[in-house]
Amino acid sequence: MKHVFRMSVFLCIGVLATSLFGQIPEQIPEAPATQGVEPQEITPEMRTIIEGNRAFESDDYQAAVDAYMSLNTLALPPYAQNRLGLSLFMLSRFAEAGSILRMATRREKDLSAGFNNLGVLDYSQQEFKDAEGRFKDALEHDPDNRILQHNLRAAKYARENGRRIRPLLAAERAEDPLLIDLRDGDVAQVTILMPADVLAEADLISKRADSFLARKMYEDAIIEYRRGIDLDRYNASLTNRLGIAYHQSQRLKDAERQYKNALKINPYYVQALNNLGSIEYSRGNYRRAVGYYADALDVRSESPTILQNIGSCFFAMELWEKGLRAYIHALRLDPALFDARSGFGTLIQTAQRNESMVNFYLAKAFASSGDLDRTMSFLYRAVEEGFDEADLLNDPVFEILAEDERFVRLLGSFGER
Repeated sequence: MKHVFRMSVFLCIGVLATSLFGQIPEQIPEAPATQGVEPQEITPEMRTIIEGNRAFESDDYQAAVDAYMSLNTLALPPYAQNRLGLSLFMLSRFAEAGSILRMATRREKDLSAGFNNLGVLDYSQQEFKDAEGRFKDALEHDPDNRILQHNLRAAKYARENGRRIRPLLAAERAEDPLLIDLRDGDVAQVTILMPADVLAEADLISKRADSFLARKMYEDAIIEYRRGIDLDRYNASLTNRLGIAYHQSQRLKDAERQYKNALKINPYYVQALNNLGSIEYSRGNYRRAVGYYADALDVRSESPTILQNIGSCFFAMELWEKGLRAYIHALRLDPALFDARSGFGTLIQTAQRNESMVNFYLAKAFASSGDLDRTMSFLYRAVEEGFDEADLLNDPVFEILAEDERFVRLLGSFGER
C-alpha cells in the first residue's frame, strides 16, 4: 500500500463502504430473487436452501450437501455455495469443495468466508503458501475477524517452518486429517502446527506484558513482549503491542519498526497502520500521518478512532473545515467518542496546535450533533485559550444555543472587552 496524502478521500468522507457480511437469515436465503418476498411466496428452491442451511448449522454436512446439490449449484447464492463447499470439505470431498468455493468467490469478490475456506482447503493439503495468500484475500474484506487472523498466522508459521512442523503435522493428521480446530458460522479455523507448550508459554508471557503495559511499566512490558515474540514471531497483535510499548517510551524508531513488522505479518492489521500514523503525527509529519490513516480507513471504513485521528491531523495543519467534517463523521458513528479511551493496540491523537481554534471547531462539531453541554464546554475552553473572533459565533450551527443563557452570557462577554 502506498502511503500518500489523499485529500480527496476526505472531501467525500461521508461516502464510505460498509461490510457485506451480516448474519444469514434462516427463513429466506440471501439471493436477488428473494428480495421483498413474503413468507407465503417462498419457492420450493428457497425451501431447499433453507433445509440445507439448517443441516449445515447443525453440522450435518451430508444432509446439507444433499439439499444444496439437489438444486442447480450454479444458481445457489454465493453464501450458500460457500456453505456447500465447506460441507464438501468436511466430508473430505476436496476437488468438489475447491470447485464450488472458487465459483462462490468469483461471483462475489468480497466473500471473505469463501476465500478463507479455500485457504483452509489448501492448508489441509499442506499447500501453505497458497493458504497464506487465500487468508490474506479473506482479511482484505474482513480485517477484524480473529479466525482469519489466526489462520494467516498458522499458514505463515507452517510455510516458514517446514521441517520443524513435521512431527506435529503427522500426529495431528492421525487425529484429524482436515487439520481443523473448529467451525464458527461460515468459516473454519485451522490447527496451528506449533507445539502446545510453546503456544501456552507465549500466551502467558503476552498476558504478563499486557499487564505491565496497562500499568505503564513500559520497560518491563518491552522485555516480556520481546520474550513472547522470540517464541512466536507470527502474531501481529503481539508485535503491534511491542510497538506501543516502545512508542510510549518515546523510542519511536523501535516502535515504527515493530508496527511495520506487524504489517509484514498481516498487511491488513489496521491497528498497526493507525499507529504508524500516530508516529508521524508525533513527529509533526501531518501529511504522512494522514496517508497512514487513510490506508487504515481503507481497511476499516467506519472507524471513529481513525476519523478522529484524521481530524486531529487536519486541525494541526489548520485545515479547519476538513478537520470538522472528520470529527462530525466520527461523532455520528460514536457519540461517546470523547468519553472512550484508546482500544488496546490503537493510539488516539488529540490536536496540539492553536488550541483556541481547535476547541472552537470541536464546539461546532458537538453543536452539529445537538450536544449543547459539550458545545458550551468547548466554547469556554476556546475562550480560555484566547479565542476572540466573536463574528465566528454567528455561524448558523450555533442557532441551537440562541436561548441558552450560557451562550448569551458568553456573547455578552465579548462586548465587554
